[in-house]
Amino acid sequence: MTAPRILTLYSSGRTTQSASRELADLLSITLAGETGVITTRDLVAQPLPFVDEAFVDASFTPPANRTAAQVKALAVSTEVLDELMAADQLVIAAPMYNYSIPAALKAWVDMVARANESFRYVFDDGDPYVQGLVKVRTVWLVTPTGGTPLGSDMDFATGYLKYVLGFMGMKDVRVIDAAGWRDLDDALKAAKRDEIRALSA
Repeated sequence: MTAPRILTLYSSGRTTQSASRELADLLSITLAGETGVITTRDLVAQPLPFVDEAFVDASFTPPANRTAAQVKALAVSTEVLDELMAADQLVIAAPMYNYSIPAALKAWVDMVARANESFRYVFDDGDPYVQGLVKVRTVWLVTPTGGTPLGSDMDFATGYLKYVLGFMGMKDVRVIDAAGWRDLDDALKAAKRDEIRALSA
């Protein structure tokens, strides 16, 4: 059995006392075990660019026809997409900000959601459909909130991530529910950590 390759993304604006970073690290170490390899990307410390006109033009130009400038416009996107494609499991530290995901994480989604790279449109004799091309086995969303219940009508974070990741082929998306983390007492926080550690079994 090959060593698992874990890609861990941080998107919290906090670099200290961050629940999502702490729990994502614990989960990544648990999933990796003794032989796994963990690759991390801090989307706040190293923010990704937003989509612009040059990116869009390059994205919709066939690879064989791209100019040097277009290749450069896609360079960061290609780098993060290669990281994703190489992973067996994806751990996303995704705190809820204003009922949705942090802007840093949305920028990552826009960098990796590329037609004919992470998904493609299929036109056959039936109705056209989208085929996801990302082979990541399992995605883990580590989502603390300030109190908003995950899965509620106010949660525009986990539903969006499940949909857009599934669109790219990542159908097995699991949520580490840390709703209301800051208000949990030490015993409940310890129980959540133990729950994550047990995932290695």
